[in-house]
Amino acid sequence: MKGVFLMSHHVISISRQFGSGGHEISEKLAKKLGLPFYDKELITRAAQESGLSVDTLKASDERYDSAVPEDERKTYFGLSNSDTLFVAQAKIIHRIAHQEDCIIIGRCSDVILLDDDVSLLRVFIHAPLQDRIQRIRRLHNLSAQDAQLMIRKSDQERRRYYSCYTEKAWGNQENYDISLNSSYWGINRCVDLLAHTASLL
Repeated sequence: MKGVFLMSHHVISISRQFGSGGHEISEKLAKKLGLPFYDKELITRAAQESGLSVDTLKASDERYDSAVPEDERKTYFGLSNSDTLFVAQAKIIHRIAHQEDCIIIGRCSDVILLDDDVSLLRVFIHAPLQDRIQRIRRLHNLSAQDAQLMIRKSDQERRRYYSCYTEKAWGNQENYDISLNSSYWGINRCVDLLAHTASLL
């Protein structure tokens, strides 16, 4: 794969705290390594496979429907929207991982691919809360209070989603091969460190 990896079917799974810059790091890393990277595209593919609309599935992306009262939960052939999305995305993640080297953001891909015949690098990007608040304020033009609320809500939803579908603790260092503080290293240094790590695989 453009001289980056010695073997085919290498996957970098990147989990991230909200506001840590994980998405930006993933995009820049994909560009640096010349790899496809998958994030929101997984929702579009899942919609095509499940028959549900993209908008319907977006509302359940990296969220677990147990947070919604049972009598208000929407179901599709007995599955909640989040269950439907997870099942569809898991199938797509397996398929992609066996077709090409790539970078996949979140969606429990670090656990979904554990037993697959692929070389998997599991990454977690984090940063101190105050730095994340400042980043979200800049990106969304929010007050510090609103930015903090958005961060806490997103992290809580990702933690619940990850725990439900993997029975593991989101952010636990034992679940990852490398964990980077994006505030300490900076976005570009994180990209360089991950690119170097990938070159060693």
